[in-house]
Amino acid sequence: MFFNILRVASNAATFLLVSLIFTLMSAIFSFSSAQSTYDKIKTSKLIIAGNSGSYPPFEMMDGNNLIGFDVDLAEELGKRMGVKIKFEVIDFKGLIASLTSKRVDVLISAVTWTPERAERISFSTPYYNAGIGALFRDKNPISSPQDLTGKIVGVQLGSSGDLYVREKVGSLVKEVKTYDDIMLAVKDLENGRVEAVVNPIPVLRHNAKSSAGIRVTDVWDSRIVGINTRKEDADLLAEINKHIGAMKSDGFLDRIDKKWFGVK
Repeated sequence: MFFNILRVASNAATFLLVSLIFTLMSAIFSFSSAQSTYDKIKTSKLIIAGNSGSYPPFEMMDGNNLIGFDVDLAEELGKRMGVKIKFEVIDFKGLIASLTSKRVDVLISAVTWTPERAERISFSTPYYNAGIGALFRDKNPISSPQDLTGKIVGVQLGSSGDLYVREKVGSLVKEVKTYDDIMLAVKDLENGRVEAVVNPIPVLRHNAKSSAGIRVTDVWDSRIVGINTRKEDADLLAEINKHIGAMKSDGFLDRIDKKWFGVK
């Protein structure tokens, strides 16, 4: 009987210990769940950011190092927020899923605003207008889409520049030449085989920077980009917007724009 009493007491103590452990785990889990992404960032001093690593000059790999406009932007944002930003390089088609699944905290990867994307994720105040425009030679100036009338225009096959030309000015141009690689279109522009190349402005400006006698138009059709958060992370988005606004005001965005694109 004495041993039965001990056994009962032991079982009761074990049950109590297990109950306490479960209660503690539940409390920890509840606290963790109640924390917002921004709360966790302030505690850990770390932001995990998704980036495609393949949209020069916004982001590109230099050996094992990720470099580009977005990397400079992220580093400056981290300094102003008092946190470190660590990048995860993810194929572009998987970026949005990586954010919504909480694999990363934010996306800093020149993601273009579209109505469909805006339904799934939030966009910060735009930090760049990656809109459509044209590359042209000094001796054959172009300023507006109407200036493409009667001209031979080069586009990258399937690109937004290709779609823009066919949908907006297809009836005006003399001929549309398509290329698998935008660099081939630029080379034909330099050699006079096409009179303009229509494409997203960032890519055009990147090429104009290293091509003598080549210029870029202003943006013809807006394609704004921003930093992305999950829909529920309004406090984090507000903090990011505050710093992007300051970067615009103090000239930081203009400085990295000149560094990576060079040509207006």
